[in-house]
Amino acid sequence: MRKVIWITGASSGFGLAAALKLLRETDHIICVSARRESLLDTLVKKGAYAYPLDITDYEEIFRTKEKIENEAGEVDALMVNAGYGMYGTFEEVPNEAMIRQFEVNVFGAVETIRSVLPSMRKRSSGRIVITSSSAAHVSSAGMGYYAASKHSIKALGTALRQEIGPHGIEVVMIEPGIVRTPFGETALKNNYIDTEKGPYASLMKTFKSFMLKSFDRAPSVSHTRDIMVKALTDDRVKSVYRTTSSSLGLSLLSKLLPASIYDFVIREGVKKLR
Repeated sequence: MRKVIWITGASSGFGLAAALKLLRETDHIICVSARRESLLDTLVKKGAYAYPLDITDYEEIFRTKEKIENEAGEVDALMVNAGYGMYGTFEEVPNEAMIRQFEVNVFGAVETIRSVLPSMRKRSSGRIVITSSSAAHVSSAGMGYYAASKHSIKALGTALRQEIGPHGIEVVMIEPGIVRTPFGETALKNNYIDTEKGPYASLMKTFKSFMLKSFDRAPSVSHTRDIMVKALTDDRVKSVYRTTSSSLGLSLLSKLLPASIYDFVIREGVKKLR
């Protein structure tokens, strides 16, 4: 059956890769959103419906949903993918940067999901795919606020799954570890709280070096992209997909190790790769 699929954060990374694969290999109706409309041109040329959207403007989210319904039809599957990483220490990240991290990664995702739920409930069908992260299970020095946003979306997604399952709507969470996309470059160049001096300067220098090398060595986007397409289109899906070996390993570490040993393992791992 032909589906109307809406992907947010579709201008780069996972969203762009998944949308391109869907346009290339399926006949589903693909609707894409991103803050900068010009970055969606490639997808439009391949047949996508484009809707510029600032995910922190909650009224605009609902207007976009209505435009999609009017032009393409009611949304059958939504992939909530808009998000970014912001790195810095607990003490030094400015309030406005901390708040925006949650406005995009959590509150924007929540409002996008809320916008499609009434029509999905009426039809007793639909699927919500949430791009989460292995950071939903773990955290480390230098990425506390990003990890907190992913912990939040995991908790909300779990509750959502239990609440809307009886209404015929499925929830799927995708939890990749580090993958080679523009996400890391953007985070470390544009959303990195620079601490060249001060009490955390050495820590953040080590953290940045570790992250740069981790992204260099990370797997390509292809496997995670394929899982996302599967989650959006297959008849039978799992509730959670961990798409990289690092996401599986970190999840196990967080569950099995005492806090003191977990902290030691993370510190030593960062030192070895920096």
